[in-house]
Amino acid sequence: MDSVREKELKVKKRNISKEVFEKGDLVRLHQPSDKTRQVWSNEIYEIERVYKPKKSYTVYEYKVDGLKDRFKEEELLKVVGDPQNKIQKFQKFVISKLVKPVIKDNKEYYEVQWKGYREATLEPRDVLLEDPKMVNLYEKKNKIAFYDSKKKKTNKITRRIYNGNKSDE
Repeated sequence: MDSVREKELKVKKRNISKEVFEKGDLVRLHQPSDKTRQVWSNEIYEIERVYKPKKSYTVYEYKVDGLKDRFKEEELLKVVGDPQNKIQKFQKFVISKLVKPVIKDNKEYYEVQWKGYREATLEPRDVLLEDPKMVNLYEKKNKIAFYDSKKKKTNKITRRIYNGNKSDE
């Protein structure tokens, strides 16, 4: 009787899929292309989460960092060692809104609210002017202008903001 049960357990074990990848493994995605022979992605992704099968006839699924989809074992290729052509992904921050202009140490800054973040940060105006559309629109809408002011007694030049009818320091 025990040998029959052992055989049954062995058969069940064969039907259960195996966890091929672990959390933290580096993988490439399967991306066949008609234009090139390349089948795997240039980008290297890290496995963020492993989903165990809920039923014996389903397979493990893997979520990779930066993508919403889940992938099966055959859609992933494990990267072993240090890859030669690893493409670095830079996290891009998107401005939600410009809160207000600020002068700090005689330099122009904007208090910036970022999409997906609660805290606002101070960012130099010249850095924000690398993509000038939002800054120019904000300055035009709120009638903001930066100018130098010279104190008569000390001849010290300070940077100031003209904000419509208001004057801030």
